[in-house]
Amino acid sequence: MIDMKKLHSLHSLNSLRSLHEDDLKQMLNPSQWDAVTTVNGPLLVVAGAGTGKTRVIEYRCLYMIQHGIAPEDILLLTFTRKAASEMLGRASLHDPKCRKIEGGTFHSFAYRIIKKYKNVLGLAEQISFIDESDSADALHLLAARAGYLEDKTRFPKKDTLRGILSMSINRHQSIRDVLAKDYPHFLQLSAHLEGLQKKYQEYKIARNLIDFDDMLIYLKFLLEDSGVNSKVSQQFKYIMVDEYQDTNKVQADIVYSLAKKHHNCMVVGDDTQSIYSFRGAYYKNMFDFPKMLPDTKIVKLEYNYRSTQPILDVANAVIESERQKYSKVLFTTRQGGEKPNLSYFKDAYSEADQVALRIKEHHDDGLSLGSIGVLYRSNFMTLPVQLSLSKLNIPFVVYGGIKFIETAHIKDALAFLRVHHNPKDELSLARILMLLDGVGPRTAEKVRDIIASSSRGSLEDSLKNFVKSAEIRKELLSVADLFITLKETEGIEKKIKKIIHFYTPYLKKKFDDYPLRQDDLKAFLEISSTYTSLEQFLVDFVTIEPPERSVVEVDGGKEDERPVVLSTIHSAKGLEWEAVFIIAAMDGSIPVSYALSDDESIEEERRLLYVAITRAKTYLYISMHNEGRNGGMSSFNRLSRFISETRVMDKLAAQYSWYEDEEVVLGDVARSNMSKEGLYRKLVDYFGDHDGESNF
Repeated sequence: MIDMKKLHSLHSLNSLRSLHEDDLKQMLNPSQWDAVTTVNGPLLVVAGAGTGKTRVIEYRCLYMIQHGIAPEDILLLTFTRKAASEMLGRASLHDPKCRKIEGGTFHSFAYRIIKKYKNVLGLAEQISFIDESDSADALHLLAARAGYLEDKTRFPKKDTLRGILSMSINRHQSIRDVLAKDYPHFLQLSAHLEGLQKKYQEYKIARNLIDFDDMLIYLKFLLEDSGVNSKVSQQFKYIMVDEYQDTNKVQADIVYSLAKKHHNCMVVGDDTQSIYSFRGAYYKNMFDFPKMLPDTKIVKLEYNYRSTQPILDVANAVIESERQKYSKVLFTTRQGGEKPNLSYFKDAYSEADQVALRIKEHHDDGLSLGSIGVLYRSNFMTLPVQLSLSKLNIPFVVYGGIKFIETAHIKDALAFLRVHHNPKDELSLARILMLLDGVGPRTAEKVRDIIASSSRGSLEDSLKNFVKSAEIRKELLSVADLFITLKETEGIEKKIKKIIHFYTPYLKKKFDDYPLRQDDLKAFLEISSTYTSLEQFLVDFVTIEPPERSVVEVDGGKEDERPVVLSTIHSAKGLEWEAVFIIAAMDGSIPVSYALSDDESIEEERRLLYVAITRAKTYLYISMHNEGRNGGMSSFNRLSRFISETRVMDKLAAQYSWYEDEEVVLGDVARSNMSKEGLYRKLVDYFGDHDGESNF
C-alpha cells in the first residue's frame, strides 16, 4: 500500500503514472474509487460525515487529467473560495495542470459570466456590486421615499426587508409565501413589499448596481439563453459541485443548465447534513438531482475516517428516524473509543460548571484546548459556559463574530473606493457623507439629489458647489479634493493609503476601539498590494467571500495554542474536535421551540443534532439541565426527543452527573449566593427586555 504522505510528495503527472493505477486505487476505499473513476455521465455522491469527500474531489480532478481531459474543460463549484483552492491545490501537488481547473464559488463564477456576457442582459459597462448591508440600506431608503416608514403600521426593519426579499429569490417563493411561513405578523404588508421589490429592481438597474442575489439570477438568465449556454457548455464539459445539499433552487437550476448538454456532472453532498434552510438551502435538491438527470449513478460514502464507532453508533441511531433520506450507515475500523456520555444536571450553571471541569481534566491529561469544542443550538446558551470557563481561567473563543468585511470601518474605507470606481453609487456616497460633522440624513439626501440631477460636471464639482454652512462646505471640499487625488494616483495600494490617511480622524471620533480598527485597516492595505485591478478587488471584498478576520474574533496559530471553541452547531459544520460537548440537549432547545409546529423544521433539527454528534472524533458528551425558566416561572425541561428514543439511549452511558458531589465548586469560588430570582433577572438582562428593544 502506498503511503498518503508519499503520494502528496509527488509533483508531476509522470511520477503519478509511474505508480500505476492500482497503486492509486489502494489509497481509496472501494466507494471512493467508484466515485473518482466515474467520469462520464451524471453522478450523485452521497458523502456521510467524515467520509473523505474532499479526497474524492481532489483525486477525481487528478484522475480526469491523468486520463486525457483538459483542465480547461472542468468546472468545480464550491461554497467557499478556500474549499476550491485547497482541493485544487492538493491535486496540483501531483500534477500542476490541476491548477488550470476553473474553481470557485457560485457567485465568483456568476461574476465572470456576467462580466463576459453583460451585453446580453443589457447591463452597462460600469457596474457596482453591493453587499447585503448596502442592499438593506437601499431598501430602507426606498421604503422611506414611498412613505411606508411614516405609516402607523409597524414596518419591517431594513435587515428584515433584505432577508424577506432575498429569501423570496433563494426559495423561489412569492413574497406572500415567505411572509406566511416566517413573518406572519407582516402578512398584511405583502402588497407593499411586492411593490418595494419592483422599486428595488428598478433602482438597481438605473444605477448600475448588482446585489448578491442578482448574481445568481442573472447567471440563470444567461444560461437560459441558447447562445450563451452553447458557449459556456462548449468550454465546461465536466461539472463538479461540492456541498450540494446546501444549494438553493436557483443554484440547482444553474447546475442543470450547465449539465444538460453533456450530462457529465458530479454533485457531492449529504442530505443528512442539510441545516441551512434559513439561508434558502433546499435539501430536496439531493433527491431531485436524479430526476433532473435520469441516468444518474448514485455512490454512497459510508466509511468514516473521523470518529470512533461508539460515536458513529449514536449518530446512526439519531438519524435513523429521518423521514426522507438516502439510507446509509457510517462505520469505521478505528479501534477503541468509550461510550458517549449523557448527563443530567440541576440547572444551566451546574451543567456549565461540570463542562468546564471536564474540559480542565482533559487538558490536564494532555488534550489541547484547541481540540475541544462546546456546541449549542442558540447563542444565548453559551453565557453560563463562558462564566464557568472564566472562573477556571480557561481561554475560549466564541465562533460567529463579525466578519472583517462587515465591520463599519472597513465598509467606510470601501465606500470611498466604490464611489471612486462608480460615481453613481449613491449608497456609498451617502455612507461617506454621514461621516462628516454636521451632515445628517437630510443633508446627505440633498447632496445626493443635487448630484443625481446634475447633467454636467463631475462628482468633485458637485461637492464643491454645494453650499450649506461654512463648516459643511469645508468638509465637502476636503472630500472632493480626496477624489481628485484618487484620480491622479496610480495603484490600488497607494489609493487606499490616501483613503486611510483621510479617514483616520473620523475613525478616532467614531470608535472607542480605534487602535484595533487601525490594525484592520493595515491588513486591508496589505491585502490590496496583491491586486492590480480595482474592479476585481471590490468584487472579491464585497460580493464573493471576505477574509475571515475581525476585530471581534481572531483565531490562528497551532492547535495547542488555540483556545476552547464555543460555537453554534450551524457554525461548527465542516469542523471537528477530539472532544465535543453538546449542551442544553432539551426539547425547546433542540428541536428549537419555534420548529415544533412544522414537520420539515423538526426534521432539520434532527439533522442539526446529527451534525453536532459527527463533529466528535474521540470523546462525545451530551448534557441537559432539568430546571429552567418559562415566562418568569420555574419549569422542568425534557430531554430532546431525538435522544430519548430507545435506540439512541441504548448507545449512551447515562448518569446524573460526572461527579458524585453535586455541590462541587470551581476552585475557591462559591457555588452561588444568587437567588433563583436573581438568576432569572440575570438571564433577562442577557436576553434583553422583551417589552422593549432586543439586545440581539
